[in-house]
Amino acid sequence: MATTKTTIDDKAIKVDQTSPMGGGTFLLYQCQIISPSNPTAPIDFNVAGVFQELNIYEDLFSNVLRGTFTFIDNQGITEKLPIIGDETLVLSFTTPGGLGTKVETDADELESGSKAEETVSQRFKIYDCKQMSEGEATTTYQLFFVSEEYIHSTKTKISKGYSGKRYHQIVKDSLKKINKNIHEAYQKNFYIEKTGTPQNVIIPNWTPFQTINFCASRSLTSSEDDQEQENPEKNQKPFAPGSLFVFYEKLGTGFFYESIESMIIKQKSKSEIPMYQYTPKTVGEKNRNVGLSFFGVEKFEISSSFKTLENLGYGMYGSKLIAYDPIRMKYDEVKYDYYEKTDNPTTEQVDPTGATIVSTDPSQQKDDSQRIFSDFIVTDISPKDKMANKMISTSSDFLGSNDAVIRLATTTKEHDTMFVPPPIPNPADVDAGITTNTTTNIGVSGKTFKDRYAKPNQIENWLIQREVQQQEFGNIIVNFNIAGNSSRHVGDLVRFEIPTALPPDGDFSVEIGHQLYSGFYVVSKIRHIITPEEYKTDIELIKNSFAKRIPGQRDQNDLGAVKSGSRLSADGTRVIGGL
Repeated sequence: MATTKTTIDDKAIKVDQTSPMGGGTFLLYQCQIISPSNPTAPIDFNVAGVFQELNIYEDLFSNVLRGTFTFIDNQGITEKLPIIGDETLVLSFTTPGGLGTKVETDADELESGSKAEETVSQRFKIYDCKQMSEGEATTTYQLFFVSEEYIHSTKTKISKGYSGKRYHQIVKDSLKKINKNIHEAYQKNFYIEKTGTPQNVIIPNWTPFQTINFCASRSLTSSEDDQEQENPEKNQKPFAPGSLFVFYEKLGTGFFYESIESMIIKQKSKSEIPMYQYTPKTVGEKNRNVGLSFFGVEKFEISSSFKTLENLGYGMYGSKLIAYDPIRMKYDEVKYDYYEKTDNPTTEQVDPTGATIVSTDPSQQKDDSQRIFSDFIVTDISPKDKMANKMISTSSDFLGSNDAVIRLATTTKEHDTMFVPPPIPNPADVDAGITTNTTTNIGVSGKTFKDRYAKPNQIENWLIQREVQQQEFGNIIVNFNIAGNSSRHVGDLVRFEIPTALPPDGDFSVEIGHQLYSGFYVVSKIRHIITPEEYKTDIELIKNSFAKRIPGQRDQNDLGAVKSGSRLSADGTRVIGGL
């Protein structure tokens, strides 16, 4: 499927006759309410003096779109239609410059990163109405709406067993059950990332969305070979299997089931990533530069920067999984550490006499337990070793304990080999004197208890990892308000530059960007705000690593800071937008 580039971003930088006139311009084609009580008389609310404000919320960690619509009723529409929480709201709008870019949604299925720049007849179900104020001859109402797929999911239940199916296959089957209740003309497209490891799953009378969220909580990405990348050398090495799957909806585009790791990998491998910059204005100043009006951030808030105590309590720096096998009556310990343990753990201290004292560091001592450490895909990496710019020093007191958080879960590890009996020996091999094992290492044969369909649940590979990654992305959160851009959606990888507070060095070279909070971010939430005057967006960004490697993690291979004048990111990725 051919995909189109983000033309609104391009046209804001390279201005031509089809570019937006400036930030905040928009085209609202349709804002209509259709009631099943009166289907032949839809009401058009795209009228001056009636339309007041439209808010649409996208959320990376929410399954569907939600929103509010505020209007002024001076003709008794709420009684005449009537509006009783059973209506359909139909919207169509775009940012000027984005016309004709909906080709990405015309195929049967989406691609990762696909997005529409114009919203064509997006349908929502109204579920509540709130009276805001009452005047002499008018009343202001606020309607609450949600994607209609949420209604159909709530009405549908799945009670089914899946044998040897991968989670992405179950997700696809669940979405098809929703689409059965929706007219073909209104069915949305969806992108589903392939997952690894076939499983045996029983869905106990859940809704399709409950089923999909269950699958997301246990999914692992497929192998590295299945991850399509345009420029894999720009990404973190080594490849780490993803376990942070999300299921969400993009405005005007469709549904996506993919891992945040894959989002980062695939977008980083592309040539251009949108860049926003903090560019405060003086009082009364007005931006005449189109690009600056779309990418210049006048005000931002770092709503969360680090949560070390909370991170400790959630096991981000160290934790343990006790994986219990109830059939074999045995358990294994899986230990997680933020940094990989060293073979020869020693620390050096200088005593008051100046002598160096070398001692063993017990917090870094390896043992025979199964161990995992934080090698996850991250937003910012070192340009030298392609590894994460981690969020705490290697010498931190928060590190070193696997007992900070202990989790207990059942496992079926290796059941596909232990409880599946070996094949019956070939008589010709027996006659030739060739011996083969007729039982597994726990004594299972064709004549004993057996389970030919047993599958390992892979809990050792996703339980700790997913919870740690969720906590990582909850540390650095940035919010800002910017000119509306219908090509910006949740799941986008963007770059945000905050000025550094560091003074120039001896050569009067100024480092680009804040050492901690600049860099790459994932868009986690967007609020599209449309009023009769303008189109604005509130954007929330999240990241799971610092922009630059902190001194406590720095080594002789570090390239140091990126100096001014560079138009490339720390890992060589080109950025677009900004100044």
